[in-house]
Amino acid sequence: MTKSTFATVFTQFLNGYWGAFHEALEAQSVTPSRLAGSLFKALQSEHRTFEAMYAGPAEGALDSLGHIWRELETRRYQSPDPGLTHDEIIKARKLFEKIYTSLVREGHEFPALRNTILQHAPHSTPKAPLRTDAAR
Repeated sequence: MTKSTFATVFTQFLNGYWGAFHEALEAQSVTPSRLAGSLFKALQSEHRTFEAMYAGPAEGALDSLGHIWRELETRRYQSPDPGLTHDEIIKARKLFEKIYTSLVREGHEFPALRNTILQHAPHSTPKAPLRTDAAR
């Protein structure tokens, strides 16, 4: 992986894909049984964007995340704005962690770049403790 590719993929993962999931979890911490359609669409969009650019050892984890989003989309036809289940959240977090760990390994040659990207990541990393909405 080149330095430029790592910067692009790692930034997209943390700020785009992980960020969309993190925002969905924050919103769901306020209304546990619901996930706004706009947040779900953003999550799906970020999944597609990351899926199109990522070709690495954690592709299986990425495919499994896509399966979770398809299952949630199916439930959305049955009831309005259903939220992620507890099990889906746990599974998704583990899958995000696998992708994150893989990306860190792939970018091992660029520790300064990785640290710079991490310093500017508004949603931190999948391995960091989750924030929840302070209103709850």
